[in-house]
Amino acid sequence: MLRNAPLLELGRFAFDAKRARFGNNVTYIVNRHVNPTNLCVYSCRFCDFAARRGDSHAYSLAEDDILASLADPGVQEVHLVGGLWPEWGLDRSLQLVRRILDARPDLWIKAFTAVEVAYFARAARRTTRDILAFMIDAGVNQMPGGGAEVLSERLHQLLFKQKIGPEEWLRIHEEAHDLGLSSNCTLLFGHLETDEEIVEHLFRLRASQDRTGGFQSFIPLSYQPGETKLVPRLASAPRCLRVVALARLVLDNIPHIKAYWPTLQIETAAAALTFGADDLDGTLGAERIMHAAGSATPAQLSTALMQEIILQAGQTPVQRTGCFAQPGRVRQSVPSIKSIKSIASSRPPLACPT
Repeated sequence: MLRNAPLLELGRFAFDAKRARFGNNVTYIVNRHVNPTNLCVYSCRFCDFAARRGDSHAYSLAEDDILASLADPGVQEVHLVGGLWPEWGLDRSLQLVRRILDARPDLWIKAFTAVEVAYFARAARRTTRDILAFMIDAGVNQMPGGGAEVLSERLHQLLFKQKIGPEEWLRIHEEAHDLGLSSNCTLLFGHLETDEEIVEHLFRLRASQDRTGGFQSFIPLSYQPGETKLVPRLASAPRCLRVVALARLVLDNIPHIKAYWPTLQIETAAAALTFGADDLDGTLGAERIMHAAGSATPAQLSTALMQEIILQAGQTPVQRTGCFAQPGRVRQSVPSIKSIKSIASSRPPLACPT
């Protein structure tokens, strides 16, 4: 289907599957991406974001500046992901979460990829399960899905050998789900992967979701060639739409498929809303990772433009919170560190009701 199905027929099947779940509604959120630093101890072959100390593009944000960027009362969610760097270790990162919640207790906190969790665990000489428990105690509501890249050991060895591989990425997310912490999942495509590896990636996510039920959404990320240039150009719009549509059909147990406009590009993301995607993600603010790789999209979209994109796709725009509820719903309560064991045994709902 990925390679040979007629494109419009594939899209129709995926759109029917989307409408069966969500009707004509397409959601979006007013959020902010915060990337505290691009300093990183790893050097992945596809990454234009990472820097070393002394590089001209290296930066590290101050906590007060981060808090100032979240002052807009309309912001519903903060997406907190950064480079792996000793000066932004576990204690400082969790303290930032606490400071954000002290200033904005209404915010949904989506923070720290599985790659960051593994890095924190090694540096602190703790288990990844310990780190996840500390995140919950600090007030993290959800994990983002970054760092999966492609769940292929071949590509792990070829492109991101220093980072965790497929097995550890899945294990950390399943640990998070077991503790009641939901997460997203991703696929980085459009570089050196094969069609077979994309299909295998989707089915591994589907099997993991069958085990835990903790993935809230799937986000296909189109590789940005930037300076790394694993391939000379972006994946074509038809290729992106095929991946989105196939994801909606294969991942029948993951609720939401996002049309992430910073990587798909705005026009393709709009088309993806008729190829099975039901969410346009958010306004973002100052997204740095994909734009460091040369994404030609704006750093931020207004709510009016997001609504217009959804309307032009023939859909109904619906603003949501971080857990896909409508604004004004009560955010999930944050468990104390003492209750982690009972959380793991009782397996509460992993997201607030839609």
